[in-house]
Amino acid sequence: MYYKDDRHKLTWDFQREVIDIYRAENLNSLEGLDREFLINGRNILSWYHEVVQLGQAEFKDFNFNKCFDDLCFCCDEIMYFTALLYLYRPYIFDPLQNGVQHAGKTVYVYTRTVETKRFNMFANTACEKVYNYWDRIGDLIATYFPDIIDPSRAYFATTVDRIPQLLHGSQNYAWLKEFRNNEFKGLNSKRKEVVHYSTIETDFKHGHLIDPTDRDVIEKLMNDQKSLPDYFKNQLQLSIQGFEKTILFIEEINQLRQRTEG
Repeated sequence: MYYKDDRHKLTWDFQREVIDIYRAENLNSLEGLDREFLINGRNILSWYHEVVQLGQAEFKDFNFNKCFDDLCFCCDEIMYFTALLYLYRPYIFDPLQNGVQHAGKTVYVYTRTVETKRFNMFANTACEKVYNYWDRIGDLIATYFPDIIDPSRAYFATTVDRIPQLLHGSQNYAWLKEFRNNEFKGLNSKRKEVVHYSTIETDFKHGHLIDPTDRDVIEKLMNDQKSLPDYFKNQLQLSIQGFEKTILFIEEINQLRQRTEG
């Protein structure tokens, strides 16, 4: 490969390291690492466009092509920032490994190193990216219910909550509702904290300051921090599964509309 200069080569060396993490941690996205667009052996690129044809004909104000591209990009973002968390996790500063004796007690000193700072930055960003992804899912589903869901307020949770009773028997809707009430609710609480109140870094620092001699508290803080890559890996897997459930649900919406209109 031709590199314009050493810095350009460095960007590609870094990218290759990220790809190695994708493969080692079995991280994937809607597009796939080789842009094969496969979920459970099905090409989602063609599947999506087949399923939304009826919607495209009826709801001309919504750009279905743009929505698909944005979902793919948001999913890639989740995958990328999750990989960066795995990259930095082995190198974050651990107060438990840096205790010092003071006045007869062990003080577990905390230092915000570059590695720790980057890790927490990427964790904050990953949190927002997962929310962005599900917000786009909400936009897509809400398009099919223009009479009961305001497009300007088509947030994922709001959209799922407004789905008509007639569709509540759907297993795909049940999956989305279960996700909305559990994993998404927890994720959104994290996002609100990061966006509106305090970052993951600040929460850790001030949690540590409460009592830097309390080993149990420090150990919990570290375990919570070190669990973040696995947490977002799970969110990534749920985003892919959720896309599949969403398109299956839209198929059911199409069938219901056709029966009703027929």
